Parts: sequence; C-alpha cells; structure tokens
Amino acid sequence: MYSEKFKLSIRDINYANHLDHLALLNYLHETRVRFLRSQGYTELDVDGLGSGLVVAELNCNYRAECFYGDEIEVQLSLELISPTRLVFHYTLYKANQVLVATARIRVAFLNLQHKVIAVPNYLCLLAVATDKST
Repeated sequence: MYSEKFKLSIRDINYANHLDHLALLNYLHETRVRFLRSQGYTELDVDGLGSGLVVAELNCNYRAECFYGDEIEVQLSLELISPTRLVFHYTLYKANQVLVATARIRVAFLNLQHKVIAVPNYLCLLAVATDKST
C-alpha cells in the first residue's frame, strides 16, 4: 500500500556490525510519519482536529541481517481490527527482495481530552478489515 526506501548509515549499525534494533524502530517510525504526511496528516493531528496517535503494542521479527550501506525498502499496510484499533504492518526488504524483518504496531487515537476515539475515516478506507467473528 505504501513504501519508503532508505540507505543504512553508520549510525544504524551496532557493535555486532549489523542493523541495530533501535535503528529498525526508527525506520518504522519514519515510514509511518511519511505515510501520514502523504495523506495530509501528522501523528499529532491525525484527523484535522488535533487528535493524536499513540503506539499501544509493537512486535518485530527478524529474518536476515543488514549491514552498513545496504538499501532497504519498508512496506506498510494497514489492518482495521476494531472501530478504535488499527495495526500498521511493516515488511522490510533489502536487495533482491531478501526479507529482513516484519513488524506489527497496534495504535490507538486520542482526542485533545486524551480519550480514545474511532480510527479516522481515511485510515479505515485504506485498511483491510479483519473479521474477528470467525
């Protein structure tokens, strides 16, 4: 649904000489920020009314190493799991479509009074709905 490409810099590499887990999280975050921006919104204003986005759950699964200078592509898709819960699914690839990692981030949306609100409509329309009744 949406993707971004990045080139790993030396600051992304840990003492074991591969992609650091914190750098991976930063790339997930950067992709989410750029996606929201492409829709005309930000994490601090996801609906034009000042409502914000907060991370409620994060899960990463590593599949392959990345090294300094590697180019990665972060693919993002959305899954609507309830009227108030949305999941950002990420898949990271390096050259030759080698799967590097997958990630799942569940988010909630809070209004200016810090109350949970419904997922904004434009995100619902972009998301794949999940039928939890089966």
